[in-house]
Amino acid sequence: MNGDGSSIAGSERARTWAEVSAASAAFFRIAFGLAMVVNASLYLPVLVDRYYVEPSFHFSYPGFGWVEPAPGVAMYAVYVAMIVCGALIAVGLFYRWAMGTFFLLTTYVFLLDSTHYQNHEYLISLLSFLMLLMPLDRFWSIDARRRPEIAAATVPVWVVWMLRFQVGIPYAFGGIAKLNGDWFRGEPLRMWLAGRTELEPLHSLLTEPSVVWFMTYGALALDLVAVPLLLWHRTRLPIFLLLVTFHLMNVWLFGLFIFPWLMIAATTIYFDPDWPLRLAARVRPSIASPPATAPTATGPRRPRWAGALGVLLVVWIVVQVAVPLRHLAIAGNASWTEDGHRFAWHMMLRSKSGTVVYHVDTGDAVVVVDPTEHLTREQANELVGHPHRLVQFAHHLSGLHGGAEVRAITAVSFNGRPPQPIVDPAVDLAAVSTTWIGQRPWILPPTEPLPGR
Repeated sequence: MNGDGSSIAGSERARTWAEVSAASAAFFRIAFGLAMVVNASLYLPVLVDRYYVEPSFHFSYPGFGWVEPAPGVAMYAVYVAMIVCGALIAVGLFYRWAMGTFFLLTTYVFLLDSTHYQNHEYLISLLSFLMLLMPLDRFWSIDARRRPEIAAATVPVWVVWMLRFQVGIPYAFGGIAKLNGDWFRGEPLRMWLAGRTELEPLHSLLTEPSVVWFMTYGALALDLVAVPLLLWHRTRLPIFLLLVTFHLMNVWLFGLFIFPWLMIAATTIYFDPDWPLRLAARVRPSIASPPATAPTATGPRRPRWAGALGVLLVVWIVVQVAVPLRHLAIAGNASWTEDGHRFAWHMMLRSKSGTVVYHVDTGDAVVVVDPTEHLTREQANELVGHPHRLVQFAHHLSGLHGGAEVRAITAVSFNGRPPQPIVDPAVDLAAVSTTWIGQRPWILPPTEPLPGR
């Protein structure tokens, strides 16, 4: 019995470390590096100052209040370093150092202020950590030329499958998140399309009920079937072309920047591992493809730390599946309460707008505070509909006024509903913990239904 078990385990390990063409993984590395150069460059002219230098207050993530922006010009240096790292990753020079440095810098920037949370920045941090563990500098890299001992035309098959897993997570959970009543009713997509009046004469077409329903349910279906159809070779190319069209539509309609382009490039990892070589051979038949597997007498190369790596990757997979589902264990609508909304690929599910003023009770007087006097426009816009940030800022105001009680008067419109309070105006938010588990009675549930359709 033990012998059979050992044989099965050995067979599984052999399959995990079997070698496949490194071409698709190398293309992934190059595309990722170039995308990071572009992404970091977009922040340099204006956003670094607006997001990190100008604000006097930052909305930290729970447990990461100690992460603060570097002073002044140092924040610009962080982004310049990210650009340099992206270029080094693309060309495969000092790959491990560049990848590790980039992971630390991009995660550092991500943690500075939750008001700038973007799903693609979260994905970039996740991918950069995974890529740090992978031998992506074996092929089409300067490192492989400098150090022939690491050069190879192959990578372990787990590299390709882990990249496929991570790229597939946003598609799968993006679809699952759309399985909610508001999306089924066409919101908030209908609102956003109605607001794109500058797109005439196409605006009238985009707001036609049949078009709205087609886009609503088409996006839902595409997210849900994307990964299974990408994994089946017969449907891989058609679904890839549909996904390219979907991402380009997002660029056109919603002004998204790096995320659609990154996902288009990243989704190519679902093609056969040698697809770049096949494509190059069609363009230039003289190009010879390296062997798909590495012929060695000892079988696939398996490093001494393979066992530890295997455990880490299993834990990684479990976390990536569990975290997006955590909102199911929390009472309330995550798009309203924001509990479990982040890190769950809840993309384009809610639109919130409204107003908030704080009443700061010092004991001697009640001071009315407009948050826009303390925050940037972006921070103020992301404050009103987010209960946790409302509490964070209440703590900040309480500290400025010697421990005063602080209450928030809010009116929030959620996916087109009439405005209503999101937090109890009678509750002293300065006395509410900035971290909590379980019920939050001070968050008022949405009581207004969506307008009739």
